[in-house]
Amino acid sequence: MTAIKRKFLMPALMSAITVAALASCSTGGATEVAEGAVGTDTAGAAAKQAAAPSTGAPSAGPFAGLDAARIAQKALTATKGAKSLRLTAESTNDGRLLKVDFSLDERGTCTGGLRRDDSEAEFTVVDGVTYLKGDDEFWRAVTTGGNPDGRSADPSRSAGTGGADELVELLRGKWLKIPAGEDAAGRALGGACDLDAMLDRLDTDRTKGLTTGAAAEVDGRKALTLVKREGGVTRTTFVAAEGAPYLLKSVSEGGADPGTVLFRDFGVPVSATAPPATEVVDLRDIQP
Repeated sequence: MTAIKRKFLMPALMSAITVAALASCSTGGATEVAEGAVGTDTAGAAAKQAAAPSTGAPSAGPFAGLDAARIAQKALTATKGAKSLRLTAESTNDGRLLKVDFSLDERGTCTGGLRRDDSEAEFTVVDGVTYLKGDDEFWRAVTTGGNPDGRSADPSRSAGTGGADELVELLRGKWLKIPAGEDAAGRALGGACDLDAMLDRLDTDRTKGLTTGAAAEVDGRKALTLVKREGGVTRTTFVAAEGAPYLLKSVSEGGADPGTVLFRDFGVPVSATAPPATEVVDLRDIQP
């Protein structure tokens, strides 16, 4: 269909769409905020308010008798038990601003979008099939390693300026279809949209030094905070203190990558449908 080759497109797609996985899976369970996430001033203020830790002694209230590490595990277990949720995060990736907002459920249905600097893309996963739609800037950045002038930091992994122009024309207003199990890019985004895999990354060693902090609220919901200070970085995790003890928010202050990740809309059905065939370009139609 086109002279641009899939072998050039696939590594670039891996870099572009795995940002969703980085934003979600890098939360490190209940004790680590997404690495590289960039938070807002409001999130930073909330973290400061909650970051005055008590001792690591057992908490009162709904978590009576549990120390910080046990509360973290309880929160992770509850969140993994949710049938669906929505995740929003902001981060930096190679020095570029990245925002991610997507919803996913236990069946692997997933829909949302991402913004990278001035480029945007939407993605949907239905029955294991990934659909990705970006604006011209997104596709151009994908094929040129993020350099708007068409120069790639790694020429061996770039389609070049001509290839970028061709891909932009091919996919303008279209969805790129990545069949189930087709190449690594589809698996990467599918991994970000796997609810269990997203949360099944708790490193129990990271609970060392975790303490309970001050009471707080997240979107009007009472929360208990868990705080960890290490290497000049303060990480505060907000756990729902009423109803199911879901993870609600994770905020990081200090260090090179302060940031925030929000979890919400627990149990809200995720609606996603495949785009019309007339708006789809199948990855398999691009030359190997």
